[in-house]
Amino acid sequence: MATKRSGISRIVVGVDGSEHSEASLDWAVRMAKGMGSEVVAVFAISPPVYFDSGYVIAIAPPQFDPEWRAEMKKEFEGMWCKPLRDAGVQYRTVMEDGRPASVIAKIADGIDADVIVVGRRGRGGVAELVLGSVSHELVLHSKRPILLISTAVQPRSDRQAASSQPSQSTAKTVGTPKRRTK
Repeated sequence: MATKRSGISRIVVGVDGSEHSEASLDWAVRMAKGMGSEVVAVFAISPPVYFDSGYVIAIAPPQFDPEWRAEMKKEFEGMWCKPLRDAGVQYRTVMEDGRPASVIAKIADGIDADVIVVGRRGRGGVAELVLGSVSHELVLHSKRPILLISTAVQPRSDRQAASSQPSQSTAKTVGTPKRRTK
């Protein structure tokens, strides 16, 4: 007989080094500290996009360069996930190839995560349709609860000066999907 977990024991957080990602990681750290949860930080390497004009010699995208990948892994684990280490929470990192929303959802399903935490850029409208949105895709297709973190983004130079001030991020829980029973 399986025992049912109570509370939130596994949190998946999408990390890409952006200000929005920093805000979502901050929320995940606070949740993990308060609930004794494990955090799984996920960085997805988007597949390259090719535009064949017929006039340019094809150059391999950086995603295929082992040195670039090693540098990205170092930055992801060393810099972007530093708040996890500093907070002393249990965590692990996953770096995988694929569309970010698909990778995050696959990892969350694979570990039976209780919640997915992602940043939200807030583009909306036509920009979101043209450029896509990881948070929007997750909300539409994930089987897991999603916590969207919106933040008032400051220019990098202003963020360092304001780093001692509390974050201006807000959270929005987007529905808890109903699990299908067999």
